[in-house]
Amino acid sequence: MKRVIGFAFVMAFACMTLLSGCDDGLREEAQTAAGEYNAKAAAYNEAIKPYNDSVEAVREANKAVTGATAGAQSVINKGEEPFDSSTLTSLKEVMAAAEAALIELPEKLDEVEELTVDEGMERQDIESIIERAANASDELSPAKVPSCIEVPDYSESIEAINVALKAYEDSIQGLKQVTAPSDDFVMERIQGIETVGAMAPVTEDHDPNGKLNKQGGYIGCVYFRDNRIDFDQLYFEGDSSDVVEIGTDGGGAVEVFKTVEDAEARNDYLASFDGSGFFSSGSHAVVGTVVVRTSDELTASQQEELTTAITNALIRVG
Repeated sequence: MKRVIGFAFVMAFACMTLLSGCDDGLREEAQTAAGEYNAKAAAYNEAIKPYNDSVEAVREANKAVTGATAGAQSVINKGEEPFDSSTLTSLKEVMAAAEAALIELPEKLDEVEELTVDEGMERQDIESIIERAANASDELSPAKVPSCIEVPDYSESIEAINVALKAYEDSIQGLKQVTAPSDDFVMERIQGIETVGAMAPVTEDHDPNGKLNKQGGYIGCVYFRDNRIDFDQLYFEGDSSDVVEIGTDGGGAVEVFKTVEDAEARNDYLASFDGSGFFSSGSHAVVGTVVVRTSDELTASQQEELTTAITNALIRVG
């Protein structure tokens, strides 16, 4: 019986020794395979860097565009009204075009981790390392690395947004400038118009229409002369140097109201005299809460030209 037990022990020990030797051989094979794999992995990781750098460059380029559109959108979200509504339409259009031009951003490639063979690793794990290393030629092939992405040039899109945004912001400011402006502001702006000469604001003591600061009336009014008008042909009584007394016949007037509604009501009233000959009040146009009037002594094209010049002077920013 002892002899049988002893024989069994010897056989078991021999098998353990044999298995241990096999595991050692397998581990050595795995270590060799892992070394070769890791060398290929290092080369692969180096090869994907240019591609990942190009992805990051595209990300930054896209970010510059989305940053510009986000900045413009934040201004739009304030809900301020521009003088020219087309500036808002144009801004939204260039923003949409810029967003549409963005290229789709691919994912970066992940670096491959090295394989390690640990002392206490199970046999199946060792075999898995050997198998994975055997497939390294496919997994880590340079052909797997995509070509670098060409970084798009969005400079024109960003510039278009900035230009459109400035036009929109200037238009907002322009509307503010023609919303109940002071007489001083009006005179400071229109004095630079080539054909405009002497000018003067009305006062409660000197207001031919008697509407200053009255309900529905203007809160300011500046009369001016236009040097294209022959004053010898004008019919008026009193001091010929009194710009206010001569009135719109001498060139025109800028009437300022509290609200758009008041300005439009005044404009409608003036329109009732259009084409009435002697009583015709000349041209008239609502600009914000302002009514810009020009003399009936001017030709139609001169009236239009002067109205445009006054409007541009009032809404000019800076």
